[in-house]
Amino acid sequence: MDMLIRKKVLKIQERLGMRLGIVNGTRDKPLVKTTEDVLFVLRELYKVGLKAFVLPKELFSEITDVSDIYKSYYGDLLKIKEEASKLNIELSLHHPSLTDMPDEELKIFCTIASIMDARMFIIRPNFYRNMPKDQALTLVVYKINEIVNELRLDARIGIEITGKTQEPGSLEDVIDVVKRTRNTEPVINWAHIHARGVGALRSEGDYRHVIDTLRAHIGSGWMRNAYFLFSGVSYGPSGEIQHIPLKESDLRLNDLIRQIMSFGIQGTLILEDPDREKLVLNMLNELAQMVR
Repeated sequence: MDMLIRKKVLKIQERLGMRLGIVNGTRDKPLVKTTEDVLFVLRELYKVGLKAFVLPKELFSEITDVSDIYKSYYGDLLKIKEEASKLNIELSLHHPSLTDMPDEELKIFCTIASIMDARMFIIRPNFYRNMPKDQALTLVVYKINEIVNELRLDARIGIEITGKTQEPGSLEDVIDVVKRTRNTEPVINWAHIHARGVGALRSEGDYRHVIDTLRAHIGSGWMRNAYFLFSGVSYGPSGEIQHIPLKESDLRLNDLIRQIMSFGIQGTLILEDPDREKLVLNMLNELAQMVR
């Protein structure tokens, strides 16, 4: 049975042109905190055919500076890298809450991402919260370029759209940051776009407008290796309230998938849901119909 499921999931990804993945962990291990946890989750994802995994910041909570990586954690990072490579599972790292003194964490996570040959290190451009937005974004751009130039690593930094209207991180903000920095690319969190617009994604045309906006401002090259996050979300006048199960949300995954196929977008689609990998398994027939 596992082999049949794996073949179906792989076929869906082949037809869609994107890797499917999840964040933080599986149903049995919701948040990975040790190397052994990660290796277990990677093997579970391989069994069902999923090809991407986002590692949480909690996995690296004991690392306090870059020297720690090489003194105590380098071997573990290589183990994870080698297992992911063997199983053909793409890794990314995610830190959603950098402080307004982000230097050391940026250095730590960029170094880890480079060692592990990760697809990217994903951040939100909202770590200067107590100042006007334009000034905050200028500092974000300066800090990213400073760290990238200092480290001279291959790791890419993903700039994620945020969910609350009062903080930096709109689609336009993310485009602006990406255009003004090196080694960065947009991370399109569709739930956050939806929440920021108080239910902005109601039709396929709404998704198409976002894609057209990205193409117009940063070119079509990003479509060859795009990075999408998709989940259910509840929202109010100020944007995101919380993530909710996809089945309870008014976001429709099929609207996005039709646009992915219409534009020929390739890359990675990360699904965030309390059901974790089970979401994909429960939607197998529906997903197969979407990508026919």
